[in-house]
Amino acid sequence: MTRALLAAICGLVLTVSPAATQEQATRKIDPATAAAARRLLTVTGAAKLALTSIETMINAQRGANPQIPEGFWDAFIAHARRDTTQLVELLVPIYATHLTRDEIEQLIRFYDSPIGKRLTAVQPMISQESMVAGQTWGEAMGRIVGDSIARATENLPPQ
Repeated sequence: MTRALLAAICGLVLTVSPAATQEQATRKIDPATAAAARRLLTVTGAAKLALTSIETMINAQRGANPQIPEGFWDAFIAHARRDTTQLVELLVPIYATHLTRDEIEQLIRFYDSPIGKRLTAVQPMISQESMVAGQTWGEAMGRIVGDSIARATENLPPQ
């Protein structure tokens, strides 16, 4: 399998805009705000949540793309599990740009509270089940639209 094909496959799983990544790299972020954002990402379990989402997407992609070797998907998720630090570092400027340091610290206090810890504990399951529900809903919408188009096409006069 060529590198180009592997790159295209990765694009099916995760879409990353190079322009957005470049913009994030050039943002000037206060070091204290960045540190607070990093802490927030830690207490919210952002990396674990992202991995749960990636695993759910990969399972869907395995079924949708049976021609892609199982080994690719296994290696992809293994690599993602080993490299969550890079993901967190990509998220830090996003959080630090959209939230003030005070807002981030308030969120950290929430996530350090008993209810915040409870939310963090169940969020991966909520996310995974929500993605499955979204896939089911999307498939139903696809069938409805497809059936509608088929009916409309059947009713067209011959050309």
